[in-house]
Amino acid sequence: MAYPYSPSKSGPSICGNRLLAVCDELFLTLCILHAGLLEQDLADRFNMSVSTVSRICLAWINLLYVVLGSINIWPSPESIDKQMPAGIKVIFPNVCVIIDCTEIFTQKPSSLLANSQFYSNYKSHTTLKAMVGIAPHGPFTFISSLFSGAISDIEITKVIC
Repeated sequence: MAYPYSPSKSGPSICGNRLLAVCDELFLTLCILHAGLLEQDLADRFNMSVSTVSRICLAWINLLYVVLGSINIWPSPESIDKQMPAGIKVIFPNVCVIIDCTEIFTQKPSSLLANSQFYSNYKSHTTLKAMVGIAPHGPFTFISSLFSGAISDIEITKVIC
């Protein structure tokens, strides 16, 4: 696997090689993504600088985005029908996906223009929005790109579809 960033010239490295094994780099990234550990904490634990932790995580997150984003996670119609809960099957026998828009709170931007673009009247807060698709038996099958909180669900649907 090609290394997506160059190790720091001033930081500790052995002839430009990785400071950690590949599996340890992935573990470090997953510690941030899953457990929410801070970069400073991981830098102390792995005996490296915060900037190195940041570069490793950024490289792995980009790689995971490319690799996992290319996987087709849409279940087949037969699979959906087989796993569909009985209550939904009676009322909506032909449903393949349930779509909805969701909002994620963000910090208030310092720019007034950005604040007006990200402000959601529905949530009374600055947010980012995404459309999600959920199979009738529960798993997410689609997550769109993020949009500013001021955009309506109808506008997002028009852009996506």
